[in-house]
Amino acid sequence: MTEDDQLTDPFNVPATGPEKAGVLDIGSNSIRFVVFDIYGSHFTPVYNEKVLAGLGRDLKATGRLSDDGKRLALASLSRFQAIAEARGLSRILVAATAAMREASDAQDFIEDIRVQTGLEVVPVSGEEEARLSALGLLAGDPGATGLAADLGGASLELIRLQDRAPGQRRSLPLGPFDMVGPNLRDADYASLIPHIDAALAELPPILSRTDTLYLIGGAWRNLAAIHMTRSLYPLKTMQNYALDTLDAALLARWAYNEGRDALFDWPGLRARRSETLPYSGLLLERLIRVLKPRRIEVSLTGLREGLVFDHLPQSVQARDALLDGCRDFASGSLQSELFGPPLMHFVESIADALPVAFDAGIDRRLRQAACLLAGLGKNLHPDYRAELVFEDVLYAPISGLSHPQRVWLALTLFRSVSRNRKPPNMEAVDRLLDDAQIKAACALGSAIRLAIVATGRTPDLVGALHLSHADGCLHLESDVPELLTEQVQFRLQKLADRLGFAYQSGSSSDC
Repeated sequence: MTEDDQLTDPFNVPATGPEKAGVLDIGSNSIRFVVFDIYGSHFTPVYNEKVLAGLGRDLKATGRLSDDGKRLALASLSRFQAIAEARGLSRILVAATAAMREASDAQDFIEDIRVQTGLEVVPVSGEEEARLSALGLLAGDPGATGLAADLGGASLELIRLQDRAPGQRRSLPLGPFDMVGPNLRDADYASLIPHIDAALAELPPILSRTDTLYLIGGAWRNLAAIHMTRSLYPLKTMQNYALDTLDAALLARWAYNEGRDALFDWPGLRARRSETLPYSGLLLERLIRVLKPRRIEVSLTGLREGLVFDHLPQSVQARDALLDGCRDFASGSLQSELFGPPLMHFVESIADALPVAFDAGIDRRLRQAACLLAGLGKNLHPDYRAELVFEDVLYAPISGLSHPQRVWLALTLFRSVSRNRKPPNMEAVDRLLDDAQIKAACALGSAIRLAIVATGRTPDLVGALHLSHADGCLHLESDVPELLTEQVQFRLQKLADRLGFAYQSGSSSDC
Protein backbone atom coordinates (compact mmCIF):
# COMPACT_ATOMS: atom_id res chain seq x y z
CA MET A 1 0.00 0.00 0.00
CA THR A 2 1.38 3.39 -0.98
CA GLU A 3 1.27 6.63 0.98
CA ASP A 4 -1.16 7.95 -1.66
CA ASP A 5 -3.51 5.01 -0.95
CA GLN A 6 -3.31 5.69 2.77
CA LEU A 7 -4.10 9.36 2.32
CA THR A 8 -6.70 9.49 -0.43
CA ASP A 9 -9.12 7.03 1.20
CA PRO A 10 -10.44 8.89 4.25
CA PHE A 11 -11.69 5.63 5.78
CA ASN A 12 -8.38 3.85 5.27
CA VAL A 13 -7.71 3.15 8.92
CA PRO A 14 -6.27 -0.19 10.05
CA ALA A 15 -8.78 -2.93 9.32
CA THR A 16 -8.74 -4.32 12.86
CA GLY A 17 -8.80 -0.95 14.58
CA PRO A 18 -6.69 -0.23 17.66
CA GLU A 19 -5.25 -3.30 19.43
CA LYS A 20 -3.16 -3.91 22.51
CA ALA A 21 -0.13 -6.12 23.03
CA GLY A 22 2.12 -6.73 26.00
CA VAL A 23 5.88 -7.26 25.79
CA LEU A 24 8.13 -8.74 28.46
CA ASP A 25 11.83 -8.09 27.83
CA ILE A 26 13.99 -10.16 30.20
CA GLY A 27 17.43 -8.64 29.79
CA SER A 28 20.77 -9.10 31.49
CA ASN A 29 20.37 -5.86 33.46
CA SER A 30 16.69 -4.94 33.33
CA ILE A 31 13.29 -6.57 33.01
CA ARG A 32 10.74 -4.38 31.30
CA PHE A 33 7.01 -4.78 30.78
CA VAL A 34 5.40 -2.60 28.13
CA VAL A 35 1.79 -2.46 26.96
CA PHE A 36 1.41 -1.02 23.46
CA ASP A 37 -1.64 0.45 21.78
CA ILE A 38 -1.33 -0.60 18.13
CA TYR A 39 -2.91 1.46 15.36
CA GLY A 40 -1.82 0.20 11.97
CA SER A 41 1.97 0.29 11.87
CA HIS A 42 2.06 2.84 14.69
CA PHE A 43 2.22 1.75 18.29
CA THR A 44 2.36 3.78 21.48
CA PRO A 45 3.48 2.54 24.92
CA VAL A 46 0.60 3.14 27.35
CA TYR A 47 2.21 1.28 30.25
CA ASN A 48 5.98 1.00 30.63
CA GLU A 49 7.79 -0.24 33.71
CA LYS A 50 11.26 -1.61 34.28
CA VAL A 51 12.99 -3.40 37.13
CA LEU A 52 16.78 -3.37 37.24
CA ALA A 53 17.09 -6.96 38.41
CA GLY A 54 20.67 -7.43 37.21
CA LEU A 55 20.24 -11.10 36.24
CA GLY A 56 23.59 -11.08 34.44
CA ARG A 57 25.53 -9.23 37.13
CA ASP A 58 27.49 -12.30 38.29
CA LEU A 59 27.73 -14.00 34.91
CA LYS A 60 31.40 -13.17 34.29
CA ALA A 61 32.51 -14.42 37.72
CA THR A 62 30.26 -17.46 38.21
CA GLY A 63 28.71 -18.34 34.87
CA ARG A 64 25.34 -18.26 36.65
CA LEU A 65 22.48 -15.83 37.07
CA SER A 66 22.53 -13.54 40.10
CA ASP A 67 20.61 -15.08 43.03
CA ASP A 68 19.31 -11.66 44.10
CA GLY A 69 18.45 -10.94 40.48
CA LYS A 70 16.43 -14.17 40.16
CA ARG A 71 14.40 -13.39 43.29
CA LEU A 72 13.63 -9.89 42.08
CA ALA A 73 12.93 -11.11 38.55
CA LEU A 74 10.44 -13.78 39.71
CA ALA A 75 8.58 -11.30 41.91
CA SER A 76 8.47 -8.76 39.08
CA LEU A 77 7.34 -11.25 36.42
CA SER A 78 4.56 -12.50 38.71
CA ARG A 79 3.35 -8.94 39.17
CA PHE A 80 3.58 -8.14 35.45
CA GLN A 81 1.63 -11.30 34.62
CA ALA A 82 -1.12 -10.24 37.03
CA ILE A 83 -1.28 -6.81 35.40
CA ALA A 84 -1.47 -8.39 31.93
CA GLU A 85 -4.37 -10.63 33.02
CA ALA A 86 -6.22 -7.71 34.62
CA ARG A 87 -5.82 -5.69 31.43
CA GLY A 88 -7.18 -8.55 29.38
CA LEU A 89 -4.18 -8.71 27.09
CA SER A 90 -4.69 -11.40 24.49
CA ARG A 91 -1.08 -11.30 23.35
CA ILE A 92 2.07 -11.26 25.48
CA LEU A 93 5.35 -11.40 23.60
CA VAL A 94 8.37 -12.54 25.61
CA ALA A 95 12.05 -12.10 24.80
CA ALA A 96 14.96 -13.25 26.96
CA THR A 97 18.42 -12.14 25.90
CA ALA A 98 22.12 -12.75 26.58
CA ALA A 99 22.20 -13.76 30.27
CA MET A 100 19.24 -16.11 29.83
CA ARG A 101 20.84 -17.87 26.88
CA GLU A 102 24.33 -18.16 28.38
CA ALA A 103 24.01 -18.82 32.12
CA SER A 104 24.46 -22.42 33.21
CA ASP A 105 21.34 -22.26 35.41
CA ALA A 106 19.17 -20.44 32.85
CA GLN A 107 17.02 -23.47 31.98
CA ASP A 108 16.28 -24.14 35.65
CA PHE A 109 15.25 -20.52 36.10
CA ILE A 110 13.07 -20.67 32.98
CA GLU A 111 11.25 -23.64 34.55
CA ASP A 112 10.83 -21.66 37.80
CA ILE A 113 9.25 -18.85 35.79
CA ARG A 114 6.88 -21.25 34.05
CA VAL A 115 5.76 -22.86 37.31
CA GLN A 116 5.29 -19.60 39.21
CA THR A 117 3.83 -17.39 36.45
CA GLY A 118 2.74 -19.63 33.59
CA LEU A 119 4.94 -17.65 31.20
CA GLU A 120 6.75 -19.60 28.50
CA VAL A 121 10.23 -18.09 28.10
CA VAL A 122 12.43 -19.02 25.15
CA PRO A 123 15.79 -17.18 24.97
CA VAL A 124 16.46 -15.56 21.61
CA SER A 125 19.82 -16.05 19.91
CA GLY A 126 22.23 -13.18 19.49
CA GLU A 127 21.42 -13.08 15.77
CA GLU A 128 17.69 -12.98 16.45
CA GLU A 129 18.10 -10.31 19.13
CA ALA A 130 19.98 -8.17 16.63
CA ARG A 131 17.31 -8.67 13.97
CA LEU A 132 14.47 -7.74 16.34
CA SER A 133 16.32 -4.67 17.63
CA ALA A 134 16.83 -3.50 14.05
CA LEU A 135 13.15 -4.05 13.26
CA GLY A 136 12.23 -1.98 16.29
CA LEU A 137 14.50 0.85 15.18
CA LEU A 138 13.05 0.73 11.67
CA ALA A 139 9.51 0.74 13.07
CA GLY A 140 10.29 4.09 14.68
CA ASP A 141 12.51 5.43 11.88
CA PRO A 142 11.66 3.67 8.58
CA GLY A 143 14.28 5.60 6.62
CA ALA A 144 17.18 4.63 8.87
CA THR A 145 20.31 3.60 6.94
CA GLY A 146 23.64 2.74 8.50
CA LEU A 147 24.61 0.64 11.52
CA ALA A 148 22.58 0.01 14.67
CA ALA A 149 24.38 -0.80 17.92
CA ASP A 150 22.23 -2.33 20.67
CA LEU A 151 23.99 -2.46 24.04
CA GLY A 152 22.58 -4.75 26.72
CA GLY A 153 23.96 -5.93 30.02
CA ALA A 154 25.94 -8.83 28.58
CA SER A 155 26.21 -8.26 24.83
CA LEU A 156 26.48 -5.79 21.98
CA GLU A 157 24.52 -6.37 18.77
CA LEU A 158 25.62 -4.66 15.56
CA ILE A 159 23.22 -4.64 12.61
CA ARG A 160 23.48 -3.21 9.09
CA LEU A 161 20.35 -1.27 8.09
CA GLN A 162 19.57 -0.87 4.41
CA ASP A 163 16.52 -0.86 2.13
CA ARG A 164 14.18 -0.56 5.15
CA ALA A 165 15.31 -3.95 6.50
CA PRO A 166 17.94 -5.44 8.83
CA GLY A 167 20.93 -6.90 7.00
CA GLN A 168 24.10 -8.58 8.20
CA ARG A 169 24.49 -8.63 11.97
CA ARG A 170 26.88 -9.77 14.69
CA SER A 171 26.48 -10.36 18.43
CA LEU A 172 29.57 -9.62 20.52
CA PRO A 173 30.19 -10.36 24.24
CA LEU A 174 30.87 -6.68 24.98
CA GLY A 175 28.19 -5.85 27.54
CA PRO A 176 29.30 -4.24 30.83
CA PHE A 177 28.62 -7.36 32.95
CA ASP A 178 30.46 -9.60 30.51
CA MET A 179 33.47 -7.29 30.23
CA VAL A 180 33.68 -5.89 33.76
CA GLY A 181 31.58 -8.05 36.07
CA PRO A 182 29.56 -6.80 39.06
CA ASN A 183 32.07 -4.20 40.30
CA LEU A 184 31.36 -1.51 37.69
CA ARG A 185 32.19 1.44 39.94
CA ASP A 186 35.83 0.57 40.57
CA ALA A 187 36.73 -0.93 37.21
CA ASP A 188 39.92 -0.01 35.39
CA TYR A 189 38.20 1.01 32.17
CA ALA A 190 41.38 1.94 30.30
CA SER A 191 42.59 -1.65 30.66
CA LEU A 192 39.54 -2.87 28.72
CA ILE A 193 40.42 -0.93 25.56
CA PRO A 194 42.68 -3.63 23.99
CA HIS A 195 40.00 -6.30 24.55
CA ILE A 196 37.24 -4.16 23.01
CA ASP A 197 39.42 -3.13 20.09
CA ALA A 198 40.41 -6.73 19.41
CA ALA A 199 36.75 -7.82 19.27
CA LEU A 200 35.83 -4.92 16.95
CA ALA A 201 38.81 -5.67 14.70
CA GLU A 202 37.17 -9.02 13.82
CA LEU A 203 34.07 -7.37 12.34
CA PRO A 204 33.41 -8.08 8.65
CA PRO A 205 33.85 -5.07 6.31
CA ILE A 206 30.10 -4.43 6.00
CA LEU A 207 29.93 -3.88 9.77
CA SER A 208 33.16 -1.92 10.15
CA ARG A 209 32.20 1.46 8.58
CA THR A 210 29.10 3.64 8.58
CA ASP A 211 27.93 7.19 7.98
CA THR A 212 25.26 7.01 10.70
CA LEU A 213 25.51 5.04 13.93
CA TYR A 214 22.20 4.40 15.73
CA LEU A 215 22.41 3.76 19.46
CA ILE A 216 19.89 1.40 21.11
CA GLY A 217 19.78 0.58 24.79
CA GLY A 218 19.04 2.18 28.15
CA ALA A 219 22.64 3.04 29.06
CA TRP A 220 23.23 5.00 25.86
CA ARG A 221 19.82 6.68 26.12
CA ASN A 222 20.64 7.88 29.62
CA LEU A 223 24.05 9.08 28.52
CA ALA A 224 22.42 11.03 25.68
CA ALA A 225 19.85 12.50 28.09
CA ILE A 226 22.72 13.79 30.22
CA HIS A 227 24.26 15.34 27.11
CA MET A 228 20.92 17.07 26.44
CA THR A 229 20.99 18.56 29.93
CA ARG A 230 24.63 19.65 29.75
CA SER A 231 24.18 21.26 26.31
CA LEU A 232 20.91 23.04 27.24
CA TYR A 233 19.14 21.32 24.36
CA PRO A 234 15.73 22.93 23.72
CA LEU A 235 13.71 19.69 23.28
CA LYS A 236 12.95 17.02 25.86
CA THR A 237 12.27 14.12 23.54
CA MET A 238 14.95 11.47 23.11
CA GLN A 239 13.76 9.68 19.95
CA ASN A 240 16.06 10.56 17.03
CA TYR A 241 18.27 12.82 19.16
CA ALA A 242 21.33 13.41 16.98
CA LEU A 243 24.92 14.28 17.89
CA ASP A 244 27.79 15.02 15.59
CA THR A 245 30.77 12.70 15.94
CA LEU A 246 32.97 15.13 17.87
CA ASP A 247 30.28 15.86 20.47
CA ALA A 248 29.61 12.14 20.87
CA ALA A 249 33.31 11.34 21.25
CA LEU A 250 33.78 14.08 23.86
CA LEU A 251 30.74 12.83 25.78
CA ALA A 252 32.03 9.26 25.64
CA ARG A 253 35.49 10.13 26.94
CA TRP A 254 34.03 12.34 29.70
CA ALA A 255 31.77 9.49 30.82
CA TYR A 256 34.55 7.07 31.74
CA ASN A 257 37.12 9.68 32.83
CA GLU A 258 36.49 12.96 34.62
CA GLY A 259 32.69 12.62 34.50
CA ARG A 260 32.63 9.18 36.07
CA ASP A 261 31.87 10.23 39.66
CA ALA A 262 29.28 12.72 38.43
CA LEU A 263 27.48 9.93 36.57
CA PHE A 264 27.33 7.71 39.63
CA ASP A 265 25.53 10.50 41.53
CA TRP A 266 23.51 11.96 38.63
CA PRO A 267 20.10 13.22 39.89
CA GLY A 268 17.19 11.00 38.94
CA LEU A 269 19.30 7.98 37.92
CA ARG A 270 19.11 4.78 39.92
CA ALA A 271 22.43 3.33 41.02
CA ARG A 272 21.99 0.12 39.04
CA ARG A 273 21.63 2.18 35.87
CA SER A 274 24.20 4.91 36.54
CA GLU A 275 26.98 2.41 37.22
CA THR A 276 26.71 1.10 33.62
CA LEU A 277 27.19 4.55 32.04
CA PRO A 278 31.00 4.89 32.23
CA TYR A 279 31.42 1.59 30.38
CA SER A 280 28.80 2.64 27.80
CA GLY A 281 30.91 5.76 27.20
CA LEU A 282 34.09 3.71 26.77
CA LEU A 283 32.42 1.36 24.28
CA LEU A 284 30.94 4.27 22.35
CA GLU A 285 34.37 5.88 22.06
CA ARG A 286 35.88 2.66 20.66
CA LEU A 287 33.00 2.23 18.21
CA ILE A 288 33.49 5.78 16.94
CA ARG A 289 37.19 5.10 16.40
CA VAL A 290 36.51 1.94 14.40
CA LEU A 291 33.31 2.81 12.52
CA LYS A 292 34.13 6.49 11.88
CA PRO A 293 30.50 7.62 11.65
CA ARG A 294 29.64 11.14 10.56
CA ARG A 295 26.68 11.36 12.94
CA ILE A 296 25.24 9.54 15.93
CA GLU A 297 21.50 9.12 16.48
CA VAL A 298 19.69 7.77 19.52
CA SER A 299 16.74 5.42 19.18
CA LEU A 300 14.05 4.93 21.81
CA THR A 301 12.83 1.87 19.95
CA GLY A 302 14.54 -1.50 19.81
CA LEU A 303 13.94 -5.11 20.80
CA ARG A 304 10.48 -4.62 22.35
CA GLU A 305 9.14 -2.63 19.41
CA GLY A 306 10.75 -5.14 17.08
CA LEU A 307 8.79 -7.96 18.70
CA VAL A 308 5.54 -6.10 18.09
CA PHE A 309 6.43 -5.10 14.54
CA ASP A 310 7.49 -8.66 13.70
CA HIS A 311 4.02 -9.92 14.62
CA LEU A 312 2.17 -7.43 12.40
CA PRO A 313 0.92 -8.63 9.00
CA GLN A 314 3.18 -7.59 6.12
CA SER A 315 0.41 -5.40 4.69
CA VAL A 316 0.38 -3.45 7.96
CA GLN A 317 4.18 -3.30 8.20
CA ALA A 318 4.21 -1.61 4.79
CA ARG A 319 2.10 1.30 6.01
CA ASP A 320 3.74 4.60 6.96
CA ALA A 321 3.90 4.71 10.76
CA LEU A 322 4.07 8.52 10.74
CA LEU A 323 0.74 8.82 8.91
CA ASP A 324 -0.92 6.14 11.05
CA GLY A 325 0.44 7.89 14.14
CA CYS A 326 -0.96 11.24 13.03
CA ARG A 327 -4.37 9.65 12.39
CA ASP A 328 -4.30 8.06 15.82
CA PHE A 329 -3.17 11.26 17.55
CA ALA A 330 -5.92 13.32 15.89
CA SER A 331 -8.64 10.70 16.31
CA GLY A 332 -11.77 11.29 18.33
CA SER A 333 -13.61 13.65 16.00
CA LEU A 334 -15.03 12.50 12.68
CA GLN A 335 -14.68 16.07 11.44
CA SER A 336 -10.96 16.03 12.17
CA GLU A 337 -10.36 12.52 10.85
CA LEU A 338 -12.04 13.16 7.48
CA PHE A 339 -10.66 16.65 6.96
CA GLY A 340 -7.06 15.60 6.25
CA PRO A 341 -7.38 13.80 2.88
CA PRO A 342 -9.23 16.57 0.97
CA LEU A 343 -7.03 19.17 2.65
CA MET A 344 -3.97 17.39 1.27
CA HIS A 345 -5.36 17.64 -2.27
CA PHE A 346 -6.00 21.33 -1.70
CA VAL A 347 -2.44 22.14 -0.64
CA GLU A 348 -0.83 19.78 -3.16
CA SER A 349 -2.28 21.89 -5.97
CA ILE A 350 0.35 24.53 -5.17
CA ALA A 351 3.09 22.19 -3.89
CA ASP A 352 5.53 23.34 -6.56
CA ALA A 353 5.09 26.94 -5.38
CA LEU A 354 5.71 26.18 -1.71
CA PRO A 355 9.24 26.83 -0.40
CA VAL A 356 11.43 23.74 0.04
CA ALA A 357 12.07 22.76 3.66
CA PHE A 358 14.07 19.51 3.44
CA ASP A 359 13.70 17.70 0.10
CA ALA A 360 10.81 16.80 -2.17
CA GLY A 361 10.07 13.40 -0.63
CA ILE A 362 10.36 14.52 2.99
CA ASP A 363 8.36 17.69 2.34
CA ARG A 364 5.47 15.78 0.80
CA ARG A 365 5.38 13.36 3.73
CA LEU A 366 5.41 16.26 6.19
CA ARG A 367 2.58 17.96 4.29
CA GLN A 368 0.56 14.77 4.63
CA ALA A 369 1.27 14.66 8.36
CA ALA A 370 0.34 18.33 8.80
CA CYS A 371 -2.96 17.85 6.98
CA LEU A 372 -3.87 14.84 9.12
CA LEU A 373 -3.18 16.91 12.25
CA ALA A 374 -5.02 20.02 11.06
CA GLY A 375 -8.03 19.21 13.24
CA LEU A 376 -6.05 19.56 16.46
CA GLY A 377 -7.04 22.37 18.77
CA LYS A 378 -10.59 22.85 17.55
CA ASN A 379 -11.98 22.41 21.10
CA LEU A 380 -9.32 24.53 22.82
CA HIS A 381 -9.77 28.09 24.04
CA PRO A 382 -8.90 30.41 21.13
CA ASP A 383 -6.60 32.54 23.30
CA TYR A 384 -4.31 29.56 23.95
CA ARG A 385 -5.03 27.29 20.98
CA ALA A 386 -1.92 28.07 18.93
CA GLU A 387 0.50 27.51 21.81
CA LEU A 388 -1.19 24.29 22.93
CA VAL A 389 -1.23 22.91 19.40
CA PHE A 390 2.49 23.70 19.03
CA GLU A 391 3.34 21.83 22.23
CA ASP A 392 1.07 18.91 21.37
CA VAL A 393 2.70 18.37 17.99
CA LEU A 394 6.22 18.96 19.32
CA TYR A 395 5.86 16.10 21.79
CA ALA A 396 3.30 13.94 19.99
CA PRO A 397 3.95 10.17 20.30
CA ILE A 398 4.52 9.79 16.57
CA SER A 399 7.54 8.27 14.88
CA GLY A 400 9.56 8.76 11.73
CA LEU A 401 10.60 12.37 12.39
CA SER A 402 14.01 13.92 12.97
CA HIS A 403 14.08 16.69 15.56
CA PRO A 404 14.18 19.46 12.92
CA GLN A 405 11.23 17.82 11.13
CA ARG A 406 9.31 17.58 14.41
CA VAL A 407 9.88 21.27 15.14
CA TRP A 408 8.95 22.14 11.54
CA LEU A 409 5.67 20.23 11.83
CA ALA A 410 4.85 21.95 15.14
CA LEU A 411 5.58 25.37 13.65
CA THR A 412 3.43 24.62 10.59
CA LEU A 413 0.41 23.74 12.75
CA PHE A 414 1.11 26.77 14.96
CA ARG A 415 1.01 29.02 11.89
CA SER A 416 -2.24 27.39 10.76
CA VAL A 417 -3.75 28.93 13.90
CA SER A 418 -1.77 32.11 14.45
CA ARG A 419 0.06 34.31 11.94
CA ASN A 420 1.89 36.70 14.23
CA ARG A 421 2.31 35.21 17.70
CA LYS A 422 5.64 33.87 18.87
CA PRO A 423 5.88 30.07 19.32
CA PRO A 424 6.24 29.00 22.95
CA ASN A 425 9.57 27.25 22.27
CA MET A 426 11.24 29.76 19.99
CA GLU A 427 14.65 28.47 21.06
CA ALA A 428 13.90 25.12 19.39
CA VAL A 429 12.77 26.90 16.22
CA ASP A 430 15.88 29.08 16.06
CA ARG A 431 18.32 26.30 16.94
CA LEU A 432 16.95 23.50 14.76
CA LEU A 433 15.48 25.28 11.71
CA ASP A 434 17.08 27.61 9.19
CA ASP A 435 15.36 30.62 7.63
CA ALA A 436 14.23 28.69 4.54
CA GLN A 437 12.61 25.98 6.68
CA ILE A 438 10.84 28.57 8.82
CA LYS A 439 9.54 30.27 5.67
CA ALA A 440 8.28 26.92 4.32
CA ALA A 441 6.46 26.10 7.57
CA CYS A 442 4.79 29.49 7.62
CA ALA A 443 3.66 29.14 3.99
CA LEU A 444 2.10 25.71 4.49
CA GLY A 445 0.50 26.88 7.73
CA SER A 446 -1.09 29.78 5.84
CA ALA A 447 -2.45 27.44 3.16
CA ILE A 448 -4.01 25.20 5.82
CA ARG A 449 -5.44 28.25 7.56
CA LEU A 450 -7.03 29.42 4.31
CA ALA A 451 -8.84 26.07 3.90
CA ILE A 452 -9.95 26.02 7.55
CA VAL A 453 -11.39 29.54 7.43
CA ALA A 454 -13.10 28.96 4.08
CA THR A 455 -14.76 25.68 5.03
CA GLY A 456 -15.02 25.50 8.79
CA ARG A 457 -13.10 22.20 8.61
CA THR A 458 -15.91 20.66 6.56
CA PRO A 459 -14.44 17.88 4.37
CA ASP A 460 -16.99 18.14 1.55
CA LEU A 461 -16.46 21.88 1.22
CA VAL A 462 -12.66 21.55 0.97
CA GLY A 463 -13.24 19.49 -2.16
CA ALA A 464 -15.24 22.42 -3.58
CA LEU A 465 -12.21 24.76 -3.28
CA HIS A 466 -9.72 24.98 -6.14
CA LEU A 467 -6.35 26.63 -5.56
CA SER A 468 -3.91 27.16 -8.41
CA HIS A 469 -1.09 29.43 -9.52
CA ALA A 470 0.35 30.67 -12.77
CA ASP A 471 2.72 33.46 -13.75
CA GLY A 472 3.22 34.58 -10.17
CA CYS A 473 -0.51 34.77 -9.43
CA LEU A 474 -2.36 32.72 -6.81
CA HIS A 475 -5.93 31.94 -7.84
CA LEU A 476 -8.77 30.58 -5.66
CA GLU A 477 -12.09 29.39 -7.06
CA SER A 478 -15.00 27.55 -5.48
CA ASP A 479 -17.91 25.41 -6.64
CA VAL A 480 -19.76 27.09 -3.77
CA PRO A 481 -19.28 30.82 -4.47
CA GLU A 482 -20.67 31.73 -1.04
CA LEU A 483 -17.42 30.46 0.50
CA LEU A 484 -15.38 33.28 -1.03
CA THR A 485 -16.06 35.87 1.64
CA GLU A 486 -14.01 38.91 2.56
CA GLN A 487 -12.35 36.93 5.36
CA VAL A 488 -11.36 34.20 2.91
CA GLN A 489 -10.00 36.86 0.56
CA PHE A 490 -7.90 38.17 3.45
CA ARG A 491 -6.48 34.69 4.12
CA LEU A 492 -5.72 34.25 0.42
CA GLN A 493 -3.82 37.52 0.47
CA LYS A 494 -1.75 36.40 3.47
CA LEU A 495 -0.83 33.15 1.73
CA ALA A 496 0.09 35.05 -1.45
CA ASP A 497 2.28 37.38 0.61
CA ARG A 498 4.11 34.36 2.08
CA LEU A 499 4.80 33.09 -1.43
CA GLY A 500 5.63 36.47 -2.97
CA PHE A 501 2.67 36.17 -5.38
CA ALA A 502 -0.17 38.37 -6.49
CA TYR A 503 -3.62 36.90 -5.92
CA GLN A 504 -7.24 36.86 -7.08
CA SER A 505 -10.36 34.85 -6.29
CA GLY A 506 -13.57 33.89 -8.04
CA SER A 507 -14.02 33.83 -11.79
CA SER A 508 -12.08 37.01 -12.47
CA SER A 509 -8.99 36.56 -14.62
CA ASP A 510 -7.37 39.77 -13.39
CA CYS A 511 -4.54 39.33 -10.94
